[in-house]
Amino acid sequence: MKKKILLLAAVAICAAILASGTLAYFTSEDQVHNVITSGAVDIEIEEWQDEIGNPYPDEKIEVMPGVTVSKIATIKNLEAEAYIRAKFEVVITRADKTVMELSPETLASIITLTMNGEDWLRKDGDGEWWYYNAPVKTGESTEAFFTEVVFDGPNMTNEYQNCTVEVIVKAQGVQTANNGASALEAAGWPAE
Repeated sequence: MKKKILLLAAVAICAAILASGTLAYFTSEDQVHNVITSGAVDIEIEEWQDEIGNPYPDEKIEVMPGVTVSKIATIKNLEAEAYIRAKFEVVITRADKTVMELSPETLASIITLTMNGEDWLRKDGDGEWWYYNAPVKTGESTEAFFTEVVFDGPNMTNEYQNCTVEVIVKAQGVQTANNGASALEAAGWPAE
């Protein structure tokens, strides 16, 4: 009887070992690899000679006091829908390559830009930035930031002969998604 019990115990142990080995075959393993891609904001400044869309020429344009030069600046959105802001700087360089240090008031009395105050708005306390009043969709451009550079006649004295005038436009864009109802409310503008 003892032999039968031992034999039955041995068979039960073997069956238990086989059963646990069989259970190992019923396990499973899996791995998930999630890829999340963020959108991008990318803009470029466009300069046009006229409203037809002729590019602004690379060569110098000679002007005299009292002349108005057509110069149209727009900003094109190359990526995800974005809010756009822009500003400009006027730099006057003498013939000897030194930059004239002029107060903002003096500069404004000799050179002014014809700004588009309908589509571009100023934000109180935000310096020189102008904000485009609508989101700019992918592949689209803003309305003109400005359209003309006006050289004042009486205030442009002989001191400005043979000078070079540069109108430098800087622009920034931020995403519209989850970022306020307008460019004036948007957050995340790059630091200057």
